[in-house]
Amino acid sequence: MKVALIPMRVEAGNFEANWREFQRRFNEALTHEPDLIAFPEYCLTGFEEWDFSGAELYGEIVERVSGLAREAGVYVVFGLLEPYKNCVYNSALLIGRNGEVLLKHRKFQEPMKFCTGNTVRTARTEFGKAAIIICGDLYNKRIAKWVRKKRPDFIFVPMEYSPDYGEPNEEDVGAMAERVRLFGAKTFVVNSYPPGGAWIFDGNGTPLAESRGDKILVWEEKLG
Repeated sequence: MKVALIPMRVEAGNFEANWREFQRRFNEALTHEPDLIAFPEYCLTGFEEWDFSGAELYGEIVERVSGLAREAGVYVVFGLLEPYKNCVYNSALLIGRNGEVLLKHRKFQEPMKFCTGNTVRTARTEFGKAAIIICGDLYNKRIAKWVRKKRPDFIFVPMEYSPDYGEPNEEDVGAMAERVRLFGAKTFVVNSYPPGGAWIFDGNGTPLAESRGDKILVWEEKLG
């Protein structure tokens, strides 16, 4: 399995600019011949409190990304805003090689005005069972229980994390590792840029690889 994590530059409220950047980085990732490409949290619209207008593009975004996945024959994980009745979910999708939506996660760890998810689901791939959680979900105790119950083989964590002091530091990465240790599954974390960054942890929370800024992180391993 070869995974490409893309800390993509995201402009809040500028869908067309983000789409051009998404396509550019997607094509960059394809040069590494990955099986799966992962992008950050709500990467095609960004988000500023409390502007939920990006949710209006949900259908168009799914259609466009599904088309890219189908054409390239790769899995794609990415975050987006999802409209639902009178509110909005912060969601992330796993798109299959044929462009089908295989998995949707609705973020649980969100403030008021968002709808919030209430479970963790998994999807089967040829590489094993995949799960998705989003950013702050990583630090939620209920999420950890659900993940352990579902026993995924690997987890993707799209993020938009911008600490006041700049790039995530060793303490931040250590906190991620502590949470991953509770999950017991290989975890792929990808943050939006700036500040960017991507990290891979094994099921014991040991860091395996990382990138800084907007540099793509490619990971390959033999399974079975």
